[in-house]
Amino acid sequence: MAISEQKRTFQLHLQDLSDHNPAFLETIYALANGHLGVRASDPLQGNSHAVTGMPGLFVNGFYDLSQISYGEKYAGYPENNQTIAQLPDPRYLVIEIDGQRSDEATFTTRLVDKNLDLETGLLNELFEITTPGGKMLQLSLSTFASQADDAIFGESYTVRPLNFSGSVKLYKQHPYIDQVFDRESDPRAVVRKNGLDRQYLSADFPAMQITTQRSQLGLVLMWRYLGEDSLVHFDQNDGMPRYVMDLDLEQGLAESFDFGYSVGDIHSLMDVAMNHATYLKEANNHLEHHSFSSLFTESARQMQAFWRDADIQIEGDPESQKGIRFNLFHLHQSAGHDGHTSIPAKGLTGAGYEGHYFWDTEMFMLPAFIYTDPDRAKQILMYRFQTLDSARQQARDYGLDSGALFPWRTINGSEASPYFPAGLAQMHINADIAYAVAEYVAVTDDQTFLAEAGFEIILETARFWQRMGSFGVDGPQGGHFVLNKVTGPDEYTALVNNNYYTNRLAQHNLRLAVIFAKQLQAVGSDKLEALGVTDKELADFSHSADEMYLPFDKELGVKMQDDGAFNMPIWPFDQTPRDDYPLLLHYHPLRLYSHQVNKQADTLMSDFLFPEDQDIEQLKRDFDYYEPITTHDSSLSRAIFSVLANRIRAHHKAYRYIAESMLTDLNNSQGNSQDGIHVGNMGASWMEMVFGVAGMQRTKSGLVFSPHLPTQWMGLGFKIKYRDEQVEVHVTRSQTQFTLVHGNGLTLTCDDQKVTLNESTPTVVVDLVDK
Repeated sequence: MAISEQKRTFQLHLQDLSDHNPAFLETIYALANGHLGVRASDPLQGNSHAVTGMPGLFVNGFYDLSQISYGEKYAGYPENNQTIAQLPDPRYLVIEIDGQRSDEATFTTRLVDKNLDLETGLLNELFEITTPGGKMLQLSLSTFASQADDAIFGESYTVRPLNFSGSVKLYKQHPYIDQVFDRESDPRAVVRKNGLDRQYLSADFPAMQITTQRSQLGLVLMWRYLGEDSLVHFDQNDGMPRYVMDLDLEQGLAESFDFGYSVGDIHSLMDVAMNHATYLKEANNHLEHHSFSSLFTESARQMQAFWRDADIQIEGDPESQKGIRFNLFHLHQSAGHDGHTSIPAKGLTGAGYEGHYFWDTEMFMLPAFIYTDPDRAKQILMYRFQTLDSARQQARDYGLDSGALFPWRTINGSEASPYFPAGLAQMHINADIAYAVAEYVAVTDDQTFLAEAGFEIILETARFWQRMGSFGVDGPQGGHFVLNKVTGPDEYTALVNNNYYTNRLAQHNLRLAVIFAKQLQAVGSDKLEALGVTDKELADFSHSADEMYLPFDKELGVKMQDDGAFNMPIWPFDQTPRDDYPLLLHYHPLRLYSHQVNKQADTLMSDFLFPEDQDIEQLKRDFDYYEPITTHDSSLSRAIFSVLANRIRAHHKAYRYIAESMLTDLNNSQGNSQDGIHVGNMGASWMEMVFGVAGMQRTKSGLVFSPHLPTQWMGLGFKIKYRDEQVEVHVTRSQTQFTLVHGNGLTLTCDDQKVTLNESTPTVVVDLVDK
């Protein structure tokens, strides 16, 4: 690909998007760094409902509580909602011309252009602003969320009068504490008002202590002018700390001003109240003696390091190239990396799903980090370890005397889903997390993490399955270990007996506990004694795993989604209007639960995770049965179908699913991108490339590849890390080239051919088998 075309696919211009709805654009162009995220809103909106946008600053893990109201509340139900706080928009600017202020009168803002440079993380925007009196000025805004210092959000304003000369005043102030805007009646976008308090702190620059009322959290937020211009001064005469820029501008000539925001770490309310002076000093240290340019240079350097390891090159299809880079950009900037936060389902780009973490993180986002940024993957898994005690308590609330049950949706580690059929009943999240821990350990060989955190997660989740399950007494389940009244990944089928996916993952979870226990015993670890593991317990795990019931229809030769699924009628797809999708917004859940209709990959998800469970003929039968009844109303679905389509060599279907899923947010395919990006799908698009097109699988003998390039592409390139090695892979229609980038060497397999890479033979080319 030519350099100019490569550069172009790192640029996301406004003209590239067909949807120019303000709330949608705010999401697409949002900037984040794992700690903070800022929507790309109209900089004059502030807290005004007169503009249709939804501006806000989000801090990963900064949330408040509100009591859940039930018509009938039973034992073990969650007590509180958890909602990420939507804090004041750092981009906010007040303009005053002829005594009229933009926060008091209606100034018209016309968006001229937006361009996001994915390579560096810099967003450039151009607005044309008109006062009620007809005076016009041009406002340019450049912003970045620092990838080098996650406390920092930088911004540079340039104002230019277009049809007048005269006095213009600009104010950088935040008179409001939180921002909440009305949402449509979409359960995916529920947002509740946070009870936030504010206290101004500094006499030298604007700063505030922001605290929540019920969750008892606090942080310090401050902003500084990054320059020494005498036209800018700090003012707090009326109790409102702000920067004031008093300008006398000439028509056509511009003035520029740079600001930096520092958003502190989250602490307990009491801690912040007692130590706010210390935290204010720390916040100021992030900005003092720095310029916009120097801060951005460091951030851009980190972004370029990210691309060196994580970039995926698609040759011959600029649209797909831009799509995958857009997805990787948002995946990277959404992930917490402090061991105490994870990845919200909407990233830090919006308040959709209230900022909650789901199974999306471990099953759809984590693989990309495991193979490209294992340090970040470890921190994401450490969040689950940090919340393990809450999971243990949830298992007690469920009625078990031991084990841990991780919440379906959460921020603080406690369950926040008030609708248990599609929430707590999705107990497979336990096994999903255990699966992810094992994958991380297998790929990185991080034995320290296994001993200190990973094994305990796997053990406690295995203990849950051992106590939650039972042995069937009659029918096909007689004598087998069964799991009753659970909900699998398909949320259109709830509270069933023996969901295939759940049973298969639980079986894996139980076996992992035995495997790693014996591994730790072999190296003389005292971890088993500390956790009270006995030989009998391990034998019970093995027995339950061996006897796990996995429903299968012998007549059809297909894995059954659950015991009763095949007894229900298939949903009347031919009678369902196109406008009725997604079905969850138009049909009562009980109507959906009584039909064969899948929201997303369920049984097929287990086929994806355990490719060695079946041969290609079995996989074809499963795929052919479930594909027609799957609506893909979840953004997580199509990527799994894409990978599986490649495995059964239905390559035309695989590409169709890639084309649909790759651009989910850029095309607003799910119809709700205004509430935040679909980060799970973005992680899944990485899996489509690496596990699907390149056909990579991790087996007991190492990495195995079975590539097949779509006919629409000329090439696919990416890098992966495995153990202490880094390998670059480049796939064309006829060959695959493997190059050792870092490490001592390894042996892998491509189309049944052994490929050995080492210092003397760093590159090997394999001719592909026609499939």
